[in-house]
Amino acid sequence: MPVTLTTPARNTAAHPTDAHPTDADCRLPVLGDEVRAPLAGGGEIGYAALDYAASAPALRAVWDEVAAYAPYYGSVHRGAGHLSQLSTDLYEESRRTVAAFLGCRPDDELIFTRSTTDSLNLLAGALPAGTQVFVFETEHHAALLPWAHHGHTVSYLPAPRSTGQAVATLVTALADAAPGPKLLCVTGASNVTGELWPVAELATAARRAGARTVLDAAQLAPHRPVDITALGVDWVAFSGHKLYAPFGAGVLAGRADWLRGARPY
Repeated sequence: MPVTLTTPARNTAAHPTDAHPTDADCRLPVLGDEVRAPLAGGGEIGYAALDYAASAPALRAVWDEVAAYAPYYGSVHRGAGHLSQLSTDLYEESRRTVAAFLGCRPDDELIFTRSTTDSLNLLAGALPAGTQVFVFETEHHAALLPWAHHGHTVSYLPAPRSTGQAVATLVTALADAAPGPKLLCVTGASNVTGELWPVAELATAARRAGARTVLDAAQLAPHRPVDITALGVDWVAFSGHKLYAPFGAGVLAGRADWLRGARPY
């Protein structure tokens, strides 16, 4: 029978902006905002976290949900007891929640991984033999490195100076490519400059040439809607720790055929 988790009522007085942040103050409370750091000359000062692009702090509301679940922890898919059933139900429900967040298609797979890097490594291992991968040289290392490690041919495309040049560069590279499976790996937002990439236009160009697209949304997902269907990409990878969640879970979501045909990761 279905199982549900009853969580303690939230203390809205402690977290007054949990429900509906106003335009005047849209900041949601995060863990660590009261941390102080020592000064070289003595004393302390409020800590200013300048590395949110690497790991964002956990929202208090998210942490409260994790803490509320902790007493109910049980083995997922590995037990017949009440807590195991409850944990399994919550785990599978979380797939549906993330799939809705990403605008997944009905037949897409959603896999939990350790991080965005782990997601791209998993996909690299699932590509058909002889896949040609196209990636701009401005990508994060997680998008630059795994393909060659798995024996795929990689074309590193030069950094474009405009949206139009990015699309034109890809179109030319795909037109010159040999027959066979092809994959474009593109970031949604640069982890260095914050620049937003023309994902939908690039995915359209790839699809017209018979290539598939994986979107590295690690930096994009915390700031913009990411919709697999609307963008026309085949896979999306991102990390919870950049999305104001505690710990480091990641996601790879998208088309099932190449994933189901691969050796276990």
